[in-house]
Amino acid sequence: MVATDLQGNLGDYETIERRFETARSTRSDVFLLITGDLVHGPEIPKDVWPSHLGAFYRGDSAGLVKRAQQLKQRHPDHVHFLLGNHEHAHVGGPVVSKFFPDEAERLEGLMSPEDASAFRDWIRDWPFVAIAKDAGLCFTHAAPFAPIQSAEELDKLPLLVNVEDEVDLEGRSMIIALLWARTASSERAHAFLRALHPSLRVAIYGHDVANEGYAIDREPLLCISSSFGCHDGDKLILEWDLSVRAQSAIHVAHTGLRPLYPDVPPVHRKLVWPSP
Repeated sequence: MVATDLQGNLGDYETIERRFETARSTRSDVFLLITGDLVHGPEIPKDVWPSHLGAFYRGDSAGLVKRAQQLKQRHPDHVHFLLGNHEHAHVGGPVVSKFFPDEAERLEGLMSPEDASAFRDWIRDWPFVAIAKDAGLCFTHAAPFAPIQSAEELDKLPLLVNVEDEVDLEGRSMIIALLWARTASSERAHAFLRALHPSLRVAIYGHDVANEGYAIDREPLLCISSSFGCHDGDKLILEWDLSVRAQSAIHVAHTGLRPLYPDVPPVHRKLVWPSP
């Protein structure tokens, strides 16, 4: 079960958590992966809420972090998180200022000093990438643009970035390319997958907002939007049997995407999935 970009939406997180817990109550081989950007949401009154942000919510990143930590403690081997650019802002990444001049400063100001320190310690250990070799799937926060040569190269990346490289997406600052890229060419994406493992076929990520809940710019890219920036009926998660080998991004979208709120009609997405 894969979800992307909550950005402080506690209601959506609780829906995902319930879905996971329900699945785990009936079988043991269920995993949840959230691909980064748990935190940093809007605190905008409903009467001035901008339509481009999708369904209204009031960001509660501190509450969401606490719930996510508790879920991880209950299911340590079955719940996983990838580092997103918003988490990176707390542990050496560039300042993120989507809704506040300094989102990390805002969130940590809502926490006790002890909780803020524990949060930073926790996310320092979040990986950049997850892979499911048998299924042929690679999961990242942002698009697979970084020109890596091997998985070991990712292990050596420092979290602290050079300020001069903050907006560099050309690979001079590898970690920025890894956490901020919105798309990639097919050639660049396939090279990224090959560098990690020759069995990988499809790259799944979030970071950008796909109004229809998903976007396939080109193979092998599948961008999913589970929460932030979407209307409730357009929010999607991925459910995938890891024993099934992915053939393409379109195959994964057609077979594995599920509405987060099945009873809510979509606003932007057509009701018919793309043909595999």
